[in-house]
Amino acid sequence: MYINLKEEKKLQEEFYPLYLKYNKGFYKIIKRKFLRNYRQLPHLIKLNNQIYINKLIKENNFLNNIEGYKLDNIQKNIVLAEEENTLVIAGAGSGKTLTLLAKIIYLIKKGINPKEILCLTLTNSCADNLKNKLKKYNINLDVLTFHKLGFRILRENGYGFKIAKESELRMIIDEFIRYDKVMDIIPFLNFKTLDYYGHKCNSDKIVKEIQNIIFKESSYYFYLRQTILTFINLFKNNNYNHQMFEEFLNKNEEEKNKYKRMRHKKYLLLLKMIYEKYEDYLEKNNKIDFNDMINKAIDVLEKSYLKEYKYIIIDEFQDTSLAKCVLLKKLQEKTKASVLAIGDDWQSIYRFTGTDLNVFTDFEKYFPNTKVFKLNNTYRNSNDLLKIMNKFIMKNKRQMPKKLMSSKKLLRPILVYYYEENQKEVLDKILRDIKCSFLILGRNNNDINLINERYQKHFMTVHKSKGLESEIVIIINLENDILGFPNKIINDEILKYVGTKDIYPYEEERRLFYVALTRTKTYNILLVNKNNPSIFASEIIKENPDKIVTMMCPKCQKMLVKSQKNTYKCQNFPNCQYRQKINY
Repeated sequence: MYINLKEEKKLQEEFYPLYLKYNKGFYKIIKRKFLRNYRQLPHLIKLNNQIYINKLIKENNFLNNIEGYKLDNIQKNIVLAEEENTLVIAGAGSGKTLTLLAKIIYLIKKGINPKEILCLTLTNSCADNLKNKLKKYNINLDVLTFHKLGFRILRENGYGFKIAKESELRMIIDEFIRYDKVMDIIPFLNFKTLDYYGHKCNSDKIVKEIQNIIFKESSYYFYLRQTILTFINLFKNNNYNHQMFEEFLNKNEEEKNKYKRMRHKKYLLLLKMIYEKYEDYLEKNNKIDFNDMINKAIDVLEKSYLKEYKYIIIDEFQDTSLAKCVLLKKLQEKTKASVLAIGDDWQSIYRFTGTDLNVFTDFEKYFPNTKVFKLNNTYRNSNDLLKIMNKFIMKNKRQMPKKLMSSKKLLRPILVYYYEENQKEVLDKILRDIKCSFLILGRNNNDINLINERYQKHFMTVHKSKGLESEIVIIINLENDILGFPNKIINDEILKYVGTKDIYPYEEERRLFYVALTRTKTYNILLVNKNNPSIFASEIIKENPDKIVTMMCPKCQKMLVKSQKNTYKCQNFPNCQYRQKINY
């Protein structure tokens, strides 16, 4: 039989009194024998479990053909282990979805009713993807997003809410934002036009109306509104209530900078008014927003019951918020289900939606008796690229260490093309030589304007590319700029109260760059501004000179273009006769 971590701890606790008894100095023969066995207990249990799992591997040949793939030994151990709680730390392209699919198939094969299994994902697209894979095996079970789960809990307990749109929160924010009310909380606000109207008109009321009209057409206004929208969504995402504003205000009193202290106080009081008005609006109209689907479901689970789940399986757990974690914890307390969560903290890129990376890195704090597995074998990237990215991502010591490995070899997995002004022209020349599938990735939506129209169907932002792969990946707009990569737009300091501050410089942007470079099945092409290179691109190039090919003629500094297989010539040919043979 399999002895899980909880049972192992129980055995150690039962034997501990004997350990104390035999450790007093007599019972010499018994003591030596007992202590030897007691100290070997973890090893003996591990050995027992592996024998048990090896037996199951022989009995379950289906593990050698899941969607045409054979699971590796770590994946098989995850599928067959019988732990109370399991955390699977995956790498990019390590087959995590395949592992989840195999786990579900195994549970059903051993007699678990599909109705007793709940699968949770973060997005509708992830849920649909898993559902479609399960259909191939004629398996029908609950595959839900956290929000749909919350909504179901409310509905099945008699709550008939309507769903509020984000535009309704914007409407309430607009009611509160007037120039004369917010002028003290917007940094660097300086409207000469507004002052002009103040001098030319004797009526204060008319002046304020004109100033407000001009203000609401400015970028300051849209930045402020978006910050308030983000604050309230993150506030609710953390499952805070109105009393938290008092804690924030008290904490603000410790601020030594007088200007910041006064500004934050006014800002927090404004946010408190908007939040309370919004909550009052939702209640009067019998509506809930997406955050309420989670928060109200937590409250309902305190008093009621949902379904008899025996297993709860969560995909993309690295992007879970604190509120979603609390909902999951409450659900486990009600059902006594085993929890299996899988994710990759290196790919946590949705903090702006409320993701709390600590939920993943401190998983064992929330779910005791957790067995941790690591999917270290990856099947998408070359081993050479993995070494580059491991060094890059682990600059931030907050990330969980992994030793990712691949059987793929590629001597130089990154090609660097420099441009000075016309990035579009350089990209066109690169794309003429590509005869396989490719993706063009940008940091921002408007990066699509850097691509000629005929290639725009291959473009997407890095956020949207997560989970996808292609033979070649091209990353554009690698400039050291506010809208470059990393993106340097600075959030308003007020958001620190709801937890959006980097601990390590550009830590989420660093994870996003990791996601971008690990979409490729072969090599990456980086388009880098020659005179103002991205700090990420500069770091990668500087620290991996033996793994990078700079596609620039060393004689005349023009771009190298393909002339024949693995051979490149200078763009300035025939004036420059430089040629280079490049083996990737």
